Amino acid sequence: MKVTKSIFRENDIRGVYPEELNEVSIRQIAFAIAKKCKKENVDTVAVGRDGRLSGPSLLNAFCLGLIDSGINVNNIGLVTSPMLYFAAKKEKSKSGIIITGSHNPKNYNGIKIVVNDNSVSGLEILSLYESMESEEEIIKGKLNFSDIKDQYISEVVENIELPNASKLKVVLDCGNGAAGCVAPELFKKLGCEVYELFSEVDGNFPNHHPDPGKLENLSDLIKEVAKHSADVGLAFDGDGDRVGMVTNDGESVFPDKLMMLFSKDILSREKGKIVFDVKCSDHLDKIIVENGGEPIMSPTGHFHIKKAIKRTDALLGGEMSGHIFFNDKWYGFDDGHYAAARIAEIINNSNQSISQLMDMLPKSFSTPELNISVTDDTKFKIIEDFIDQCNLDGKKIMIDGLRVNFENGWGLIRASNTSPKLVLRFEGNSLNEMKSIKNLFMSELSRICPDIVINLD
Repeated sequence: MKVTKSIFRENDIRGVYPEELNEVSIRQIAFAIAKKCKKENVDTVAVGRDGRLSGPSLLNAFCLGLIDSGINVNNIGLVTSPMLYFAAKKEKSKSGIIITGSHNPKNYNGIKIVVNDNSVSGLEILSLYESMESEEEIIKGKLNFSDIKDQYISEVVENIELPNASKLKVVLDCGNGAAGCVAPELFKKLGCEVYELFSEVDGNFPNHHPDPGKLENLSDLIKEVAKHSADVGLAFDGDGDRVGMVTNDGESVFPDKLMMLFSKDILSREKGKIVFDVKCSDHLDKIIVENGGEPIMSPTGHFHIKKAIKRTDALLGGEMSGHIFFNDKWYGFDDGHYAAARIAEIINNSNQSISQLMDMLPKSFSTPELNISVTDDTKFKIIEDFIDQCNLDGKKIMIDGLRVNFENGWGLIRASNTSPKLVLRFEGNSLNEMKSIKNLFMSELSRICPDIVINLD
């Protein structure tokens, strides 16, 4: 059986179950990943899965593929991606792999890979898969089972300072994703008063899709924050590596604004570099500079942000999607529930509410992340054509699609790394200027690519 090439993405591997990714194809992918491990002299990896319905059978097939390839497997079972990254840090080999569909629809699944403390691109695994040759008889690896949760929670609790945690009311919306297996227990161990929404792990996602980047998925959280007069509401995506926040006043906060809060907090104690992706507000760059830090813009994707953090030894990294990477007193991987604990820490150590702290930051006139559905086969060509043919007069940044900075704001168009979509975002000095920049981009896209159906969602 041939594995579908399109599931190998820049950041990771993702495909529809069972048509593109299934128990047979994931076993073949395991052979390719084992080849990567052997190139890096890695003989043991931690392996886990998120809460998707296809997770147990895919995890089993994947583990068998690694073992048959001579790799020892430490199966840590149902976990979030951050817990898997934590487990990888604790392995002598600094290696781990999670079976996860992240925030994709429920019929998707995928693989995120860390080998020798470095994120591995799905495209590299595709290259290894295509060059595989049959090997002579291999001594099989060994299978071990372990549970990382208690160690993870204990280390986070030791890391976070919450002297008045009992006064902090927190609502957690796990969206029936894998975060339900760790976030509520973590916040109770931190000492907070915790109200839970949808903590039961259920791969059908019966209440709402676990993607805090979409405002419609936060409506239950907003209601629950108001009901309990809570200090903050926190939401997680399907594999727990992203966080969304609702203030005590019931307002959702874009992650790049959260990055402003985190940047000010970290830079008040230590000066250094902060990495953010091309979708983030111009105000974030300015906040970092004003507080003595050095801003570094990166392409979007956890793969790119992690590499930039390692390359520059940055204190913090973040994406507009809600991936936040703390490298000041944590491990530098994207961790939604740890980022949520850092939010609680900031509130606890302030004499102001989270809404007051947000009000002190610059007001942004910006869109959320907008998407246009296309196909995986055409999305990169569309961006190439747009860059070549657009007549937009401004400073052009082409590290990931095209971002154009104007005197009164900016606009971005890029291809998604994880789905068949174009990703757009716009910001202006006023609401009208933001709309004007958006209209400029839409007009150019219609002119250059007249066959695209432009329905922004």
